[in-house]
Amino acid sequence: MSAVDVVLVVLRLGIGLWLLWSLPTLRPRPRVERGRVSVVVPARDEAGQLPGLLATLPEGVEVVVVDDGSTDGTAAVARVGGATVVDGGLLPGDWTSGKARACHLGAGATSGEVLVFVDADVRLTPDALDRLVGLLDVKRGLVSVQPFHEPGAPVERLAALFNVVAVAATDVATPLGRRRGPRGAFGPVLACRREELEAVGGHAVAAHRVDDDVALAEAFRAGGHPVTIRAGGEVVSFRMYPGGLRQLVEGFTKNLAAGVRAARPLTVALVVAWLTLLVQASVAPVRAVLAGGSDGLVAAGVLYAVVALQVWWMARQVGRFGIGTALAFPVLLVTFLAVFARSVVATALGRVSWRGRRLPTRTRR
Repeated sequence: MSAVDVVLVVLRLGIGLWLLWSLPTLRPRPRVERGRVSVVVPARDEAGQLPGLLATLPEGVEVVVVDDGSTDGTAAVARVGGATVVDGGLLPGDWTSGKARACHLGAGATSGEVLVFVDADVRLTPDALDRLVGLLDVKRGLVSVQPFHEPGAPVERLAALFNVVAVAATDVATPLGRRRGPRGAFGPVLACRREELEAVGGHAVAAHRVDDDVALAEAFRAGGHPVTIRAGGEVVSFRMYPGGLRQLVEGFTKNLAAGVRAARPLTVALVVAWLTLLVQASVAPVRAVLAGGSDGLVAAGVLYAVVALQVWWMARQVGRFGIGTALAFPVLLVTFLAVFARSVVATALGRVSWRGRRLPTRTRR
């Protein structure tokens, strides 16, 4: 490689360091009064996931599961787990987001001062709720947590690069994000005070948004309330898309393009620049072999190894991804680019699919 090539590689490695420079997690907090807190779980066909979540919720906390048109016995499983069940019924014509509607109904069926909205695939340690609510007491506004990803089947490790990019795009780990605040939000865990949620319009602000979490964060910011993002670290985790490749593709197709719109243009440019480094490192060994000569192959191998190490460093901050996953970063990259292209096309066409529903991607006025 020429001197210019080396400088460009180093610069983009520096961008990777910047994007995940210091990822904040939930810190220990004093135990909160359980009666203040209500947990709302929007659930559509989550009979397999719900028992794991309900078993991790502490006693004394009001738990409401909203059955969003399930066909797999979700409601029965929720009742066995000790939760109050609300029937979401048919999605009314003035709502297109089933999850937002479920959260809206759940909030109305609870009595707590603090509302915590949790996806069914999330798992909490015994003090996770105390940490979350304690942070909310300090920050107020909306607190969002991106759970630590615990992949199961090998195909689930394809989510590694998606997770890295999603966290990087919020600016939560960059010096810029600490100074100006993060962008967007993560839907698996959201916490807020009831009075502030009602003041910004509740989940009705996301009635027609496929990115309901981002819509809620936008409403909080527009109302003058801060949005705080944390990584789940050791206390909040989930297993994303255990249904396999199709579920993973549908899930990220739904979220990717919308997430890009929520990010700062500068951050999007930095993420794209870093991704070009992955493209270069992926094709470098092939180009070196075709060109012949050992010097080029050695340089390509060094570049590949360095990039794989950085991918590993970044991925292990957001999930339990090993060095083997990082070494396969060209596969992660091809998957990411293919799904991103699919997301852009689906957004342009106006609809995406998720859990048997067709969701519009254009916001109604």
